[in-house]
Amino acid sequence: MNKPVFNRRHFIKSIGATAILLQIPFWQSCSQPEPVFKGVLPEEQQKILHSVLKHLFPKTNLSPDIEQLHTENHINAYLTDPLIDPDEQKYIINGIQWLDETAHELYKTGFVSLNHSQQIKTLENILQSSWGESWLSRLLTLTFESLLLDPIYQINTGEAGWQWLHHQPGLPRPKSGIAYPEILNRKKEQVAITDLTQL
Repeated sequence: MNKPVFNRRHFIKSIGATAILLQIPFWQSCSQPEPVFKGVLPEEQQKILHSVLKHLFPKTNLSPDIEQLHTENHINAYLTDPLIDPDEQKYIINGIQWLDETAHELYKTGFVSLNHSQQIKTLENILQSSWGESWLSRLLTLTFESLLLDPIYQINTGEAGWQWLHHQPGLPRPKSGIAYPEILNRKKEQVAITDLTQL
């Protein structure tokens, strides 16, 4: 896998479309510092996902890392969002399993047991397949989204992504009572919203 170039100019060009989509935030507010969505994936799969994300978006002296962004919270929220196509959610989960199977084929052990070089070579291997390229691209898109989400969802904590990108969030920002899960619940209750003041 070629070493990614993460200069800010190139990065901002890459996520322009993503920024538009992020006007609709993705999950719920929580005050605890622990991940909100811990346990959505089995522990071993969560470890694999964590390792992959660190390769896709490595921390530098200038950029935040996935721990600051809580990218895994965002991906786990994506996997439990009832409005996301279940096939898309299953694809993320299947990709974790397929990556681990590839590691076993190449090195006779699971992905998280590999050293850094072996993990890179395993990722390079799946990049040669259509599923691997597509899967890694999807994870990278979700990582980009975590840079821009509102911290109310316990993603992009401390506005780390906003600060790095010099991003000014749109107004009004989500708040308790009008955040994404509350809006979903109103839809389930079939509450007709005819005016913004109802939010």
